[in-house]
Amino acid sequence: MTYYCKYHALDAAAWHCPTCRVHFCDACSPDTAGESTVVHYCPHCNGELRRLGGAHAALPFWLRLTDFLRYPLSPIGVLLMLSALALPVLISEGVIGLVVRFGILLVVARYGWSALETASTGNLQPPEVSKILKKEGTELAFSVGAVLAVFAGVTGYVFMKSAFYGTLLGVVFLCLFPLVMVAAGVNRSIGSGVSAEGIKSSFVGIGPVYAVVCLLVAGLFLVLQSLVSLFADILPLPVGRGLAAGVYAYFLMVVFPLAGYLMFQFQESLGFSVNADDRLHKAKKRIDPVQIQLEMMLKEGNYAKALSLLKGQTQKKGSTLAAHERYHKLLWSMNDTDAMREHADVYFKMLIENGYDAQALTLMRNLLKSIPTYKPEDPDTCYDLAMVFERMGDYRLAVHVVNGLHKDASNFARLPEAYLLAARLLSESLGMPAKAMALLRFLEGRYQSHASYPEIKRALKACSSGAGQA
Repeated sequence: MTYYCKYHALDAAAWHCPTCRVHFCDACSPDTAGESTVVHYCPHCNGELRRLGGAHAALPFWLRLTDFLRYPLSPIGVLLMLSALALPVLISEGVIGLVVRFGILLVVARYGWSALETASTGNLQPPEVSKILKKEGTELAFSVGAVLAVFAGVTGYVFMKSAFYGTLLGVVFLCLFPLVMVAAGVNRSIGSGVSAEGIKSSFVGIGPVYAVVCLLVAGLFLVLQSLVSLFADILPLPVGRGLAAGVYAYFLMVVFPLAGYLMFQFQESLGFSVNADDRLHKAKKRIDPVQIQLEMMLKEGNYAKALSLLKGQTQKKGSTLAAHERYHKLLWSMNDTDAMREHADVYFKMLIENGYDAQALTLMRNLLKSIPTYKPEDPDTCYDLAMVFERMGDYRLAVHVVNGLHKDASNFARLPEAYLLAARLLSESLGMPAKAMALLRFLEGRYQSHASYPEIKRALKACSSGAGQA
């Protein structure tokens, strides 16, 4: 059964809280860093989460049959099949021929074991060359190859004595072969693979559905054996032996990943874990826990808690722009105009300091939709925004934010600069010279001893000339 995350309904769950009975995906499971691993805790009860593993979301093996049948057709798989086919043809029968065929079997077993290990993680992509060449796992792979050789030899010997008993023994071996590999893979031991206890444990872990595995493996071998028998009578003996070797190599390269995928699909009942420990695993990605909590609160309708959480984040020293943006969006969605007005000054300052002119302009326009008379309370912010809006080409908004500053902040040190900017925009860009003249007359009467007075006089003269010409 596939479980899905409570908060991301389209994402398969990766964690489960036994106390809350809630499933979480990787994005929803806050973690606490350790030295090389992380422990995941429930965001609700703070209890340790149980890792589900990927098996619960895995497609059943019978729905991936075409993947297994195509598995040997990778470049490395094709090369191995061609080698298995060609070498018996080129090398004469005898001791050397047996040694060569045994060598081919070991190489195929090494490739197959790498395929098993890869498939046991749920990945049905053929293994890379680097993985095949690794020393780790080689001894176990060769041991499996030796067991295959012994079983094949014993079955062949019995078949020569009695076709019936030889065929019966072959069928039994074909049904046991995947169990042998599963037991060896789960316990990392060939001894477990060939022991009655190991085989029984694998069978119990997979359950009655293993009958389907037997039918698939035996059916595939029967089809391939029929193909070999069909051509054996018409092909030269060395070519027939080569064809048989190539076909059996294909068979092994199908069954190995099938066994690995059985380990993945039934990992919980087999006692197998893709990770060394289900409780501790290496973190793939560190995710912002505040964002996780926020998503959960919003999806459960706890808007008051979400607001409190975000407000706290914006008031922290070193708060990020992302935190302010999230807080503003939530306030906007809730139409909390008082809180928006209170928060806007801080948010504007951060946007200006970080050079986000377009975002500042968008924020102001959005605020005016909810609060038509809105202006920042801080006069410095007003003047800084006026310069931003001038650069962005919104001259009306630039004039709006500094309009009335002589009333709202009569002692504002940069008031002359702010009104000079407004007068210039009114006169040159907005075609309102009368209003520009009113601002300049105000500045002329109030700031006669100010350092900017000469500039005020020049602006007044230019505005008067422009108004006269108009």
